[in-house]
Amino acid sequence: MQPLADLLAADFDVQILTSANVLAENAIPKADFVAGWSMGGMLAIELLPVSCRKLILLASTARFCSTDGYDCGVPQKVLRHMIAQLKRDPAATLEEFYKNVNDPDPVRPCASVKAPVNQLVEGLEYLIAADLRRKVPQIKIPVLLLHGEKDRIIPPEASDWLAQHLPIATCLRLPNDGHHIAALAILPVIRHFLE
Repeated sequence: MQPLADLLAADFDVQILTSANVLAENAIPKADFVAGWSMGGMLAIELLPVSCRKLILLASTARFCSTDGYDCGVPQKVLRHMIAQLKRDPAATLEEFYKNVNDPDPVRPCASVKAPVNQLVEGLEYLIAADLRRKVPQIKIPVLLLHGEKDRIIPPEASDWLAQHLPIATCLRLPNDGHHIAALAILPVIRHFLE
């Protein structure tokens, strides 16, 4: 989100929150516009401030894990395995995660991520438990959904599901992107949406 925030900072007062901060506070501060990437998008759906006039969801979902009647997620056992791996070998687990996030591009190191293992596990537990499908139809503001066709973390069909269940939604699939979406590529779309 930092590259996107940097690009938008010329026209907007931008504040970046980590998912760990939002989970700890159980709130998103008052804002006219909210953008959430991945789990941050889920938290935005769940904790959307009343003041928000437009929402942007990047590679996000209403439910991370698949279940009966919802096949746009990943099996819960994948996250359970990741939790076990994090506890055994955090560095290797994060390296594999970043590889999947950045696919199909070469791996870009995320040296700025220094979250303690317990925070990472808390985030994964949130992803296992969170089911926001009932909240989605209650979001009555315009929502922009951007999702990479080659996403290896959240299936792009998750954004299709959101588009079908949100009252006001625009969904754009990005054919060359994975879970990591290039900020420069989407900047014009986001600026147009926020205008």
